[in-house]
Amino acid sequence: MDTGIYDAVPYPLTTKVTARAGVRTTLLDYFSLLKPRVVLLHLFTAFASMFLAARGVPRVKTLLLVLAGGGLVAGAANALNCYFDRELDENMPRTETRPLPAGRLSPLQSLIFGLACAAVGLSLLAWVSLTAAALAFVAVAFYVMVYTLWLKRNTALSAVLSSGIGAVPPLIGWIAVSGNLALTPFLLFGIIALWTPPHFWALALSRGDEYKRAGLPALPWNRPGLWLVVFIMSLIGATAALVPIARIGAVYTVAAAALGLGYLALSLRPDIERSTRAARRLYVYSIFYLIVLFAAMIISPLI
Repeated sequence: MDTGIYDAVPYPLTTKVTARAGVRTTLLDYFSLLKPRVVLLHLFTAFASMFLAARGVPRVKTLLLVLAGGGLVAGAANALNCYFDRELDENMPRTETRPLPAGRLSPLQSLIFGLACAAVGLSLLAWVSLTAAALAFVAVAFYVMVYTLWLKRNTALSAVLSSGIGAVPPLIGWIAVSGNLALTPFLLFGIIALWTPPHFWALALSRGDEYKRAGLPALPWNRPGLWLVVFIMSLIGATAALVPIARIGAVYTVAAAALGLGYLALSLRPDIERSTRAARRLYVYSIFYLIVLFAAMIISPLI
């Protein structure tokens, strides 16, 4: 009889085959605690910042250490978030199948895994720059202790007040390459900080009932559509300011303008607050927007 658990596994299942599948599932569960898609987005912004700082391709050793260390630190923050949010995750269909609420991993396993990843990741970043490691430590501490345990549970402004957390990777990437900070990385920080609230609000609009059931105040005040437009227009202004400050080329300039207009057009839809489909489309576009925008930052110095 096909159990529906394993695909393309010869039957009858032997103890060795079952054990192998069990180990693979456990490893995938640990990997999922890191929230790899979120981590990749953070690493991509750090990657672009390093290219801008080097005005081309940075040193391979520095690049690898920052990506490995930064990835582990960002993943550690997510694993610790899963530990503290495990009861909330049980009440949301989007998160109820995660390893902790589903019971596939214990809270202690998640806690130890998160702390271990943080220790290794911070050590790798410290090898490159103590300042970069310090920035990463502050970001993780704020995300776990302030955002996860307080802001997220108590205020609809959580996306705004915590928006700087995910904006730290460009600062880390820049200082790892150049050894100091300048106006450009702080502008990259501002771009991501302005991008974060509308990105999160679009998700909350598309899954409003889930957040209400979990008791989380996800949306700002009573006019989320208006605040979407305000933040996106501010974001467009910040991306335009990068052109003269970073002396970046035409590829980025054209991409930033086109992407910004598309983002604004989607946010101005009259049904954005009522239509789950429109909100979901805006959320997906926000991810596309950030990836292509930072990809243009990488391409421009090379051209």
